[in-house]
Amino acid sequence: MDKAEKLNEVMERAKKTLERFCTDWAIKGIIRNESQIRFSENKIDINKNWDDVRLNLFLSKKRRTIEMMISDLRPGAIEKTLNDSEKLLDVAQRNSNYKRLPEGPFKYDNEIQNKIFDTKVVGLGEKAVDMVEEATDACISQGANRVAGSFFFGDAQFYLFNSKGLEGNYKRTNLNFRIRAFAKDMYATGEALSCSTHIDKKFDPVGAGKEAGIICKQAIGGKKGKPGVYNLIIYPKVSTELQAPTPAIGLNAYVKKMGLSWLVGKKEGDKIADEKISAWDDGTVEYGLDTSPFDDELVPTQKTVLIDKGVIKQYFTNTSLARKDETSTANAGITMPKPSNTVFSTGDYNLEELMEISEKPTLLVTSTWYTRYQSYAPPGALSSLPKDGMFLVKDKGKILEPVRELRINSDHFHMLENTLALGKNLKQVNTWLSTSGNTIFAPYMLLGDIRMTTGTK
Repeated sequence: MDKAEKLNEVMERAKKTLERFCTDWAIKGIIRNESQIRFSENKIDINKNWDDVRLNLFLSKKRRTIEMMISDLRPGAIEKTLNDSEKLLDVAQRNSNYKRLPEGPFKYDNEIQNKIFDTKVVGLGEKAVDMVEEATDACISQGANRVAGSFFFGDAQFYLFNSKGLEGNYKRTNLNFRIRAFAKDMYATGEALSCSTHIDKKFDPVGAGKEAGIICKQAIGGKKGKPGVYNLIIYPKVSTELQAPTPAIGLNAYVKKMGLSWLVGKKEGDKIADEKISAWDDGTVEYGLDTSPFDDELVPTQKTVLIDKGVIKQYFTNTSLARKDETSTANAGITMPKPSNTVFSTGDYNLEELMEISEKPTLLVTSTWYTRYQSYAPPGALSSLPKDGMFLVKDKGKILEPVRELRINSDHFHMLENTLALGKNLKQVNTWLSTSGNTIFAPYMLLGDIRMTTGTK
């Protein structure tokens, strides 16, 4: 019996138990094969692989709910866990945010499976080592002295069914490569990413290595920057912390209901950004790491426009939180909606052209970390620390002067309303530093009048 057959047998046994005491229930079985290559000091220091088989369960009894994950799939262990859950449901408080599961039936787009699964990833094996070594060599060839990073790749199978008779399954592969370059100057660093579900579809670890090496070399000799107000040109991965949180978190109907969104008080039709900004949640986008044919409620995924030319078009939701005249946007989380791929609109410029058109003192920011919120209340005030190469743009980009020790101080409304221009190409980014926690497709962005401070004299 293979893993899939065994998992489905376990799920059937769990189903029979849940039918005995649950009003509603949903079971998600996951089989994951994941590999990690970690490298530092120009050499691979970890190369490991692990299998993960687990159940994610949603249980409801008269609107008392429990969500859990079970990794011990021995029959006795599952039975004990479910028996304990029955007792917990009997004493739990009613969940006012849960109403129902969707009824269906639904029709799923079978073509999505081809967009997210690549047999070449499943059989990657030792070729992954070659990719890391080639990317490392490319990084060093561009001026890096030391190289470090990680490469996660693998495949997963998902099996879902629920008490409404809905069921489905799909499989997905993932590639997530991150590389960081270091010069002899310890403060001169560069980082780049490459993500996809397919080896031959916009996955380029060597290109990421070159990019990190170039940024690192350009950052050598950086001086402390001068506090003040600047235009910023941000790399796509910087959007995961500065721009993406509004469509990926702020426009979550559950987050707004809990009072944790800086969009509290904002409704559909309100303007929150420059008209250049449109953004949508798209669970169907090609090669997206968060693409799938359906969500955890088994509602077919779709493209949901959230911000349309600067105006709130819709909040994303699930079945329980959808209003009477609405349907789910296919973003379950059964209790709390969750974003899939957040996608931004594009503009008319490449990076060089963005530097040419910026009329005020401009900083090029390639990476940020330690993003911290002063408050989640409107307007979502935050600060974020640029890391790796940051450059003062001179002579319309012909000269990039490396600077350091500056911190971004702004808020989400200001950054969205002062988006001056967008790059013409999208890049997929998914990083552990992401504030939004999901996959982002973003272009380069030119932001106006951002306050930069320093913590040292």
